[in-house]
Amino acid sequence: MYVALGFCTASLIGLAILPAFYRRAARLTEEALRAVNPASYAEVRAAQDQERARYAVELTRVETRLDREREKAAGFHLEASRLRTEIEALQKSHQDAITGLEAKISAQDSEHHAVDMLSAEIKTLKEKLAESEKALAESWASAAETSSEEAPSKDKEQDTDNDWLPATDTMALATITGLEAEVATLKSKLAKYEPTVASEVEASLQNGTKSRLAELEAQLVDTESKYVTAQAEVTRLSLMLETAGVSDTAPDEQLKTQLKQLTAEISAQQTDLHEKQRKLDRLDGQNRKLRDDLAAAQELRQLRDDFRALSDRISTADTVAVKRVVKRAATRKKKPLEQSSADTAETAASSTPPKAKVNGSRSRSVQRTKKATVANAAPDAPAPSASPAKSADIASAAEALVSRIVASSRNNSKDTAKANAAPDTADAGTSTKRATGSTRKAKTASQKKQDVA
Repeated sequence: MYVALGFCTASLIGLAILPAFYRRAARLTEEALRAVNPASYAEVRAAQDQERARYAVELTRVETRLDREREKAAGFHLEASRLRTEIEALQKSHQDAITGLEAKISAQDSEHHAVDMLSAEIKTLKEKLAESEKALAESWASAAETSSEEAPSKDKEQDTDNDWLPATDTMALATITGLEAEVATLKSKLAKYEPTVASEVEASLQNGTKSRLAELEAQLVDTESKYVTAQAEVTRLSLMLETAGVSDTAPDEQLKTQLKQLTAEISAQQTDLHEKQRKLDRLDGQNRKLRDDLAAAQELRQLRDDFRALSDRISTADTVAVKRVVKRAATRKKKPLEQSSADTAETAASSTPPKAKVNGSRSRSVQRTKKATVANAAPDAPAPSASPAKSADIASAAEALVSRIVASSRNNSKDTAKANAAPDTADAGTSTKRATGSTRKAKTASQKKQDVA
């Protein structure tokens, strides 16, 4: 009961105090709402102006940031366009250099082809000359045999008609003149082709190669410097992109793709430069090979001099032989039989040359024995011993020259095979060849003097 009374009194007291609390809460809420919301038209306009000012400030801030980013993008585009123009200029210059190198390579290939053709023609001319010399030696040997066998018949025919020469001598002279003409043509062709090939190849190798190497080295230095500057520009732009902090990702991606393209083009240009360097190294090797070929081709000049000496010797020997035959045929009637036989014996003894150290020494000794038997058997013969001796000397000289040509060709092949390994041995071989050639020239000159005597 006391509890119920206490509860009732407490509830009555609470109901008495509750309106005061409600009024306080309502008052505080009303004050808060009035503080937050404008109560008059002036306060509403002031709030609107404040919001407009705040929006304008934010808008100006965003516009300034946008202008700044646009300026950066424009600068990046300008740098990219400048690098693109530089790359295009580099590509154009490299393309011009490549076309020039291709033209040079094609010109050198054509020159090499011409040199190969001329060398092949010179080889064929040498073979023809060797064949003509062999034919000349065979004709001289056959003429000597026929003249030694038909000496009595020739003496009888010369008794009847002193102004007429034998048919065999005429045929021999015709054969000799034909072979001399062929030798002269071959020598003219050699003289025509050798200096041309040597001068053209040497000039083209020395002048063109040096100038082209200098130009390519300068281009290589310029390209490397431009490549270094381009790399520096790329790094600078990448750093600017990293420090810029642009919000939009599309311009960044575009610039990155452009930079990747530029780096790819620069790497392609670098590979082209390496290929050009390899081509230059290959051309240097070909130039060294051609120089070695030119050094080995000097033996052709010596061979040509030997051909000239042989032709001069043949011409002088023919004129001397014909003059002697005509003179003896004219003076034969005036001399008695015994004096003519004695003169023929003396001329045979005087015209007999010493033995030459060549392959035709046996044929010369056999011809001398035949000559002695003919002089003893037919004293009326007009001393035919000079022409066999002359023919034997020329045949022996021709055989020696042919053997020398074969030896020189073998030595030439050996020298070209061992040119890169032992240049000193090649120089020694050429010096020994020249020494042997000089000794043989001296021997042929002495034999020529003896024949003329």
